[in-house]
Amino acid sequence: MPIYEYECEKCKEVLEVLQNPNDEPLKKCEKCGGELHKVIANSTFHLYGSGFYTTDNKRKYLK
Repeated sequence: MPIYEYECEKCKEVLEVLQNPNDEPLKKCEKCGGELHKVIANSTFHLYGSGFYTTDNKRKYLK
């Protein structure tokens, strides 16, 4: 299940919630009762192992 981030419009609290994609989005902040909206979060990933640019395809003469 993905983790979604919500931000409260009133208190600016940011929540991370584990939700099924089919679940209804949260609407009310539990802390202050303000309105919540989804935040697009930064995500990162790393490619490990053979077959990726940093291990196999990088040309040695380019620096």
